[in-house]
Amino acid sequence: MGGGLRDPTTAERALLDALLSFDFEGVEALRVQAAGLKVSDGCTCGCGTINLFPSDAHPPLSDARSPVPAEGRVVNGAGEDVGGLLLFLEQGRLSSLEVYSYDEPLALPEPDHVIWDGAAAGGDGRASTS
Repeated sequence: MGGGLRDPTTAERALLDALLSFDFEGVEALRVQAAGLKVSDGCTCGCGTINLFPSDAHPPLSDARSPVPAEGRVVNGAGEDVGGLLLFLEQGRLSSLEVYSYDEPLALPEPDHVIWDGAAAGGDGRASTS
């Protein structure tokens, strides 16, 4: 794991915001945690996984399960699945945004290469509009 704490990039913030746009139990606390978030590189394999650090020393804790019940499928330029995104928690706090692949390590994808799925939330899989 490398690097110090930094602000999330525009792409990192967009991916995290998209995952937290789904409605599921405990998401409100995660949205508060994400507001002042710091990140660090999360893996040495070359993938785009990042570690997440809520900046508030006492953020509201979430009762969401880990990984959260929303995820992203990463597709290549031809629309083929090449990996995915999972959001993990530790003790009710945002912990990591994992980028996994089906082959070689996958860099952090651009948001337009991600298909979002929140159906695991037990709802209709649609993002919140509020």
